Amino acid sequence: MKKYVLLLCLTLTGCTGGNTILPVTAADIQDRSLILGAQQAVQRGQYQEAEQLLSKYVYRTDKGDLKIQFWGLNGESRKIAIDTVISLLWETGRDQTLAQFAKEYLSGDEYKVTMCRLSERQAHYPEAYACWNNLGHEDRAERTIRTEAALRILGTE
Repeated sequence: MKKYVLLLCLTLTGCTGGNTILPVTAADIQDRSLILGAQQAVQRGQYQEAEQLLSKYVYRTDKGDLKIQFWGLNGESRKIAIDTVISLLWETGRDQTLAQFAKEYLSGDEYKVTMCRLSERQAHYPEAYACWNNLGHEDRAERTIRTEAALRILGTE
């Protein structure tokens, strides 16, 4: 009996661990191609096209929060979709939505770096300095302070 269970496990998961032999479906391929198309549209600056391509996977809740559909996307496609939405929100300057979306879908340094970049872009220089410094990015923290000082000297801050 143990032999059969072991054989079944190896058949389903493979010998290397992590990779399964579950078939890739036509829907998986279509999802990935639409998401990659949206990613390329963001890179080309065609944001409306990117939004249209992502509309199958992204929705707003009743509270107005932006979400990725949980069901129907495989793990890798979901990661690419999240990265694409983050890029789209950054490029279109939707900082409030980006902060909400990042809090929901990013973690660790990826989340912290996004929040540091947002603080810097919104000209919250002391907050950005502290954020970069806490991450150990001393050069970026110092550049933030130099940017603030230059803007004050020029009288634009």
